Amino acid sequence: MLQEKNGIFYITFDIFKALSNVTAAVSARKGGVSGAPFASLNMSFSSGDDPRHVLENRRRYLSALHVVPEHIICCNQVHGVNVVQAGRADWGRGALERESAIPSCDGLMTDEAGVPLTMNFADCTPLLFCDPVHHAVAVSHGGWRGTAGNIAAETLRRMGEAYGTKPDDVLAAIGPAIGPCCFEVGQEVVDAFAKLFSPLEMEELTRPAGNKYYFDLPKANRLLLLRAGIRAEHLEDAGLCTYCRDDLFFSYRKASKAGEQTGRHMAVIMWNEGD
Repeated sequence: MLQEKNGIFYITFDIFKALSNVTAAVSARKGGVSGAPFASLNMSFSSGDDPRHVLENRRRYLSALHVVPEHIICCNQVHGVNVVQAGRADWGRGALERESAIPSCDGLMTDEAGVPLTMNFADCTPLLFCDPVHHAVAVSHGGWRGTAGNIAAETLRRMGEAYGTKPDDVLAAIGPAIGPCCFEVGQEVVDAFAKLFSPLEMEELTRPAGNKYYFDLPKANRLLLLRAGIRAEHLEDAGLCTYCRDDLFFSYRKASKAGEQTGRHMAVIMWNEGD
């Protein structure tokens, strides 16, 4: 659901609505101070934007969510499946500059209250998790390589290992990502996913187009979450294509086709203190 507060736009998820003690959102691209081609609510230091603009954009977005901007935990994403446990000792890593972010990581999890976990996106799939039984939350970066490596199941496995999380207790959300209408891939991507999915599932996920294919990355993550034990009624997909809706979200692929740079939107999830 698209929300607006103090001129800042972001989406929230109905699946978390009943949990007043959880903050979960994905920023849109409207309401910030960055100029073109990062206009305007760019969240990433690595995009080439003025770092002062990124800091102000983060302040505006996170303040709208009642998250302390200096406390967010960020990581340097590498399209892998490494999921790292974080806590208050990590407050501020990557919040004010890229260099202090957690290295080589595409998933963050915590069971500590007041610990805001973040990831940046611009077509890849945001995956947000909440275990209301053990008060644990996580966020993962589902690019095609991470999805082919089954980062969805790996996040749940790590949560189970660290906190005792059971997948059928978990509420999960799939954020805005490039859709099957626009995600054109080559044979190497299809081959990678054919190792993970059955021929029937690949028919559902893949649409041939000449010597290329269109692949449904959000649905692939949905299937993997269900396979890992998430209940269908505990899973929500935002259903928004970042390529089609680059008026609302950043699309790396669309910008690249035009020979341009672009910004990143930010997913954040936190178990709130005092609950």
